[in-house]
Amino acid sequence: MYKGGVIGGMGPLATVEFYNRLVRKSPANSDNEHADVIILNHATIPDRTRCIMNHRGDDFLNAIRPDFDLLNSLGVKVIAIPCNTSHYYYDKLCEFTDIPIVNMVESSIIEAKKRGFTRACVFCTEGTASSGIYEKYALKHGLTIVELDEADRTAMMDTIYSIKEKNSTEGEKLNDVISQYCDAQTVGIIACTELSLIDLNEANKPLALDALDVLVARTLEYLYETK
Repeated sequence: MYKGGVIGGMGPLATVEFYNRLVRKSPANSDNEHADVIILNHATIPDRTRCIMNHRGDDFLNAIRPDFDLLNSLGVKVIAIPCNTSHYYYDKLCEFTDIPIVNMVESSIIEAKKRGFTRACVFCTEGTASSGIYEKYALKHGLTIVELDEADRTAMMDTIYSIKEKNSTEGEKLNDVISQYCDAQTVGIIACTELSLIDLNEANKPLALDALDVLVARTLEYLYETK
């Protein structure tokens, strides 16, 4: 019955934004041409950054395993997880299912290369930054990662958790760091789904690549069998 499964809640606003973009970018021309998608808004999953930083990966994996069991039983054709940091555990998550899981991290690196960028600056959680998951795929696909300085990494975390805790999407700092670090050769990858909720100014839009948009595009390929 369901073609797509979404494991969300990381955080809830990001999950809402993912589905909003999925619907708006769908090729459907009527209600019943949209793909049947089930969304598991598993908001109580342990914080991904804390699991990575405190070496408590089993807490995350044990919590998310039942979601895969449910999606396996429903027979969905693709699984999307709108949370960059959770992709640190991508290989282990793939052990829970034979259903394709869209890899939003690798897909974003590939998309950056397709757009002609040679470098990428990743705006993300401390968990994503310290885990090296973007570096892993950048190395694989020949893209150089430009690192934020410590103060700007901290500012990104503050911005992300302000959205998680207060639903505040004030984006001045994100726009500032894109302007500072990005240019015609260096793309700014919006690599946290909370940051995807922030409006970029017009000058920064050509310099940024939103991993959430990439996840949406790859998911639609599976849902409408264009992949």
